Amino acid sequence: MRRVKSYSDRRPRSHEAEPTIVGRPKAPTFDETFVHKGRDGWLFLIGGSNSVSSLYDRSSVLAGDDTIRKWADLIEQRARRFEARGIQYVHINVPEKLTIYDDKLWDPPIVDWRLSPAVRLREMLQRSSYGHVWLDLIEPFKDAPNKDGQYFKTDSHWSGERCYFAYRLLCERIGLTPEPDLLTRAHQSIDGMLDMGSKFDPPIYEPAKFYDFRMKTKRVYSNAIARYLETPEFGAQIHVGTHVRYLNATPGAQKKKILIFGDLFSLQRGDALTATLAETACDVEFVWSSNLDWPFIKRVKPDIVIYELVERFMTLVATDKLSIRRTVARHWWKAQRLHFQARRRAARQAKLA
Repeated sequence: MRRVKSYSDRRPRSHEAEPTIVGRPKAPTFDETFVHKGRDGWLFLIGGSNSVSSLYDRSSVLAGDDTIRKWADLIEQRARRFEARGIQYVHINVPEKLTIYDDKLWDPPIVDWRLSPAVRLREMLQRSSYGHVWLDLIEPFKDAPNKDGQYFKTDSHWSGERCYFAYRLLCERIGLTPEPDLLTRAHQSIDGMLDMGSKFDPPIYEPAKFYDFRMKTKRVYSNAIARYLETPEFGAQIHVGTHVRYLNATPGAQKKKILIFGDLFSLQRGDALTATLAETACDVEFVWSSNLDWPFIKRVKPDIVIYELVERFMTLVATDKLSIRRTVARHWWKAQRLHFQARRRAARQAKLA
């Protein structure tokens, strides 16, 4: 098995893939500007392109109160527009591990979780007549009795169990009866090197379980970007604009058309939020984007629109100017370039063999 390169391409490498080193074990080293090592082996993403730890500040350049207020205004605008069309709207911000696991940080903590972007957005929306469209995951996540097993210790993403927990909260909000047996579905258990664990030298491994929730539903459509994303030679470099559709024709499927705009926590695969909803409702579509495509929404005619965005991506306020058609056309050229580069690398390796 190979090392995990991204959440879109999880192929964890097991311990057996590592050579045996004779002698005194090497003390793990890591980039302290990228990863914070908390209590009991918990790792937290603090750096990267989103400068995560800097977002817990009201005057932050990337996610200060002015930015969060723009998000609140945008949510109100969306909610009014959806209400006029008779469409239920739910806005979800997936909390960072820093927001949920403050008890795993050393004293003094490197951030104040109460100043996280999602917490501040919640405070602003409490004064709004459209505040009900925002689904709070923070308090339910922090109060969960088994919260330690809900995010990976050495990765920045939630586990299948946490995804299922969020799914149940979402079903309650939109009036669907959740599937009770999703955590009994097919899964792969590995002892692998995940995102932040791979940043250490030597790497840190963690037991992990990856589900495929899909059993009743069938994927009936995937656009070119979705196919590129699932083609190893492109290295998961193309993802925005991914569009898939699932149909569930089983008698128990609830008669709702759901459209999801989201990111890596929703995904098009079987181990994310989209798949859980596809097992529940008769018609579910997913678009990977932080922006809405209003003409597309008009064509699709959903009963429910769900918008999911992880906290660290709140640094850029959405413009809702997405055009899926133009995005697919633009990425087609990028895919051709990546395909050419992959073929050229393969030819060079063949010559060296």
